[in-house]
This record gives sequence, C-alpha cells and structure tokens, in this order.
Amino acid sequence: GLLSTDKLWSTPQQTEEGDTIIVTDGDLVVRIKYISVLDNIIEAAFLLQLESANYERIESIRYPILSHLRNRLHFGHLRLLTDDVSIRIGNAIYPIISGLEHQLRRYISFFFTQKIGLDWWQKLMPDNVLQKADQRRNGESRFGSLVETDLRMIDFLDLGEIVYKHKLGFSDPQKLVDRILNIDPDHAGEELQRLKSDLDSNYNRFFKENFKDHNFERKWKQLFNLKSKVDYNRLFVQEDLEDARSLAQDLSDVITNAVSKIDAFKFSIEEQEAIREMSNDDDEEHVDHRPSGLKVLGKVDLGDMPRRRPRPRIEEEEPVHNSGYARITEEEFMRELEIAEASVERNSYMSYVGLKSFVTKVLGYKNYDIGATYAIANLLRDKGVVEIYEINDGMSYYPAKAIRIAQPAA
Repeated sequence: GLLSTDKLWSTPQQTEEGDTIIVTDGDLVVRIKYISVLDNIIEAAFLLQLESANYERIESIRYPILSHLRNRLHFGHLRLLTDDVSIRIGNAIYPIISGLEHQLRRYISFFFTQKIGLDWWQKLMPDNVLQKADQRRNGESRFGSLVETDLRMIDFLDLGEIVYKHKLGFSDPQKLVDRILNIDPDHAGEELQRLKSDLDSNYNRFFKENFKDHNFERKWKQLFNLKSKVDYNRLFVQEDLEDARSLAQDLSDVITNAVSKIDAFKFSIEEQEAIREMSNDDDEEHVDHRPSGLKVLGKVDLGDMPRRRPRPRIEEEEPVHNSGYARITEEEFMRELEIAEASVERNSYMSYVGLKSFVTKVLGYKNYDIGATYAIANLLRDKGVVEIYEINDGMSYYPAKAIRIAQPAA
C-alpha cells in the first residue's frame, strides 16, 4: 500500500526480515511490522518506524506518509508514539522564547524602576496579576528571600500585556468608571478633556509608538501559541521553528529599540501626580514603606553629600500618621523648605540646603517616606516651583546636590 504512490518515493526497494517489511529509499528506511490487538473488530494493526540520517528528508516526509495512510489507504486510527523531529524542533524553540522572555523582563524592570521607583510593581500591576504572583512565591525557595521575584512569577501573556495593554492609572477598570461617574456636570467639558489627555498620556504614547505600532501584541501572541505547543509536547514542522526565530527576532528588535528610548522618556507633571495618587490609594495594602534606599532612579543624581552639623528637629505642626511612613504633600514640602532656607540664612556656617540632608534628615526624621519625598522634589522641580542644582562647597570630591525655592522671573 505504501508503495502505491510515486509521490513518496524515488527508487524504493522492499525486503523482509521475519515479520518485518523493510522499505529502503536512498537514505530513508521504513520498517513495517504487523502487531496483534485484543479487539478482534480491528482487522489489522501495524507499527511503522521511519529512520534516516538526513533530518530534512525525515522531517518533510512525515506528513505526506500520514496523509497517504489516512486518505488513500483509509486507516481509521493513527497515533504517533514517538516523534524525534518534534522533540528536536521543540528543544530548539524553547531557548529562543526563554531568551526573549528574559529580555522583556529585564526591560520592564529597568524602565519602571527608573521611571516610577522601586515599588512600581505594587503601583502599576492589576490586582489579579499581584495575586497570581503572590500565590507562586512559595515556589522560589532559594532566591526568594534575597531578590525580588515578582516579575518572574507571572505568565507569558501577562508579561506581554504590561507593555501592549497596560494603562497608567487605570489598571483597575473600576477606577476609570468611577472617574467618569464623578465628573462635575458644571465642568464636564474640561474634565472630559483632562480624561482624554490622561488616556493619551506620554506613557501611553511611548508604549504605543515603541510596541503597539510595531505589531508587538500580535507577534507576542503568535509566539505564545508556539510556546504552548512546546509546553504540551505537541507536534511540530520545520516552519514552526522558522516562525519562532523570525517572531523572536522581530520582538527582540522592538525591545532593543525601546531600551534606547528610555532615557529620553519623561512623565508629564499630570502623570507624576497620577502616580503619586495611585500610591496614596494603595499604600496600606501594598507598599512596603522603608525609610532608606527608596529613590526615584534616573531623576536626580544622589551623590554623596557633605556631612553637616545636626539640624534641630522642628516639632510644630508635625502630622499624625496612622501607621508606617507618611507621604508628604506639596504644601508640606514647600513649608518645610521655607523653614530650612530661613535656617540657612540665620547660620553663617551653612550656605545652601542640601537635597539629601533635607530629605533624609529633616523630613525623614519627621516620619516622611523618603522615596515619595524625592518624587515630590522631582515633581516640584518639573513644575518650576523649586530648583535642584549642583554646588561645589570644597568639602567633597563631587559636586553636592542642593535645593531652593525658585525665584519668579524678573
């Protein structure tokens, strides 16, 4: 039956070894063996084994032989017991996808840590993603106590959605609904325009231009389908490997290009305020307030600052905090900066307000969250309310960072 078509063979030769029929065609060998079955309704059952040192030959002939058996010889039941070709292709696809996953995880970690802060995960991720990652943390028994593993605990599709679907400030759709329902009818036009601007923010434009416009979502999902085939040991053809390589290369190029644009990206003032509001909403549930080490990376160069004489702690109007570290408001920050500048004017040994000393010593001692305070300093700097500048005071090798209230233009 197998030799009844010329499409499969070039110069086939048939021999027999005991109960096994052997068909040899160049570098391809097909062994056909009759096997007995318990079900006497089945008229005949055969075991076919294809062997060849030529990978391309055996990969390309698998489907035509199966099609011939099913459609021409009318075998009603075909099952692949072993497919070394699919194993080889799957083993080649896996590291391609794994490498791309690592590349995207690195990009996401770098971008959001630099632009949002160390607690970006809690601020930006939807609740279902946070819960999924938390449930899987127990599986990381060795490194989990040393490094942050949250981003490594989410699925392939969840990972991709961070860059092609996530909307800043609206990870929870209910927040968008609430904002629409709470629009003041007397200022509807203005508030709707503000909402439109938020949805068309620098953040969303950045990811649209660098990911969505390059068909990142479609290609990521196509690669996910191939990943699923690897995960479930499904059957492959050579085109699957070629598709995986092509998709992964295209996606890798998109990520690499996005990496080169990170330094040029900047949140608008409105977006910075939205991020701060998100933090205030979620503080009690998610944010781990630690008084040291939390900085908005990439915003202000926090070099070593000169040591100064201890500043007296100012007690008046100290806020009452329910728990943890409080997030300072813009008004509180400016009031404290005015007091600090007045203190500088009264002391001959001080000529400026050091940024680090002001944030960590003056405000840190008042129980204000240090990372959030640096964020407010950056926000006020962007608004033109304060100036952050460098000064050479002769006390340290590197210029010191100082802060002062901006003077109105003459």
